[in-house]
Amino acid sequence: MKRIIFGTAVICLLQISCKKDNTNPAPKPPEPTDQSFSTSFESMDSLTSQGWVFTNLSDDPGEEWSIESVTPFGGQSAFDGSKFLFSNYAATNDPGSSSGIISNWAISPKLYFQNGDKISFYTLSNGSNDGYGDRLQLRLNTFNTSDSIGESSSDVGNFTTPLIDINPLYKISPPDDYPTTWTKYEATITGLNEPDSGRFAIRYFVQLNGGANGDELAIDKLEFTSANH
Repeated sequence: MKRIIFGTAVICLLQISCKKDNTNPAPKPPEPTDQSFSTSFESMDSLTSQGWVFTNLSDDPGEEWSIESVTPFGGQSAFDGSKFLFSNYAATNDPGSSSGIISNWAISPKLYFQNGDKISFYTLSNGSNDGYGDRLQLRLNTFNTSDSIGESSSDVGNFTTPLIDINPLYKISPPDDYPTTWTKYEATITGLNEPDSGRFAIRYFVQLNGGANGDELAIDKLEFTSANH
């Protein structure tokens, strides 16, 4: 009798243990905090201190992104504030060569993305007026928080998700050319299985003879708006 009672007690303990495990599931990960921010690109020092990274991967790289108050060719002033982010054909020192590709990157600070987050900005170019087909991309990296974009002008690193591609056919006439007045573009992040860390990037990208087909472009009032803002 003693052995039977002892065996029964063990079975009961195992059943109780299993029941407790089923009633205590793993806790859900915390909801992302509101990381919304806005920048009018007033100071390069301020941007880098916030975590922005600027990398020129153009063939024979020339001038980096800069902060300007008036576009040299179009004479456009800022949309918001007094200055804006600027790049032009001089991003490559080899504008007349078929290999002189422009690939100039402005990479955001580290963020925690979730579905429903929005990225918006205003941009313009003088390319259509001068006969040059500028192009701009907005790309997303959800693999990690690295700012690595590869080593050549054709590389994108982990920024493999395209969100916006302005004038991919390098047109110089309406309605599909790069806008010559301040125009707003917006993308919404979707398709994530769960919130994830990463960065987004703006890429001035001109493949067709690089500087020979690029002109100038400006970006202003960029906003990242969290889904739970």
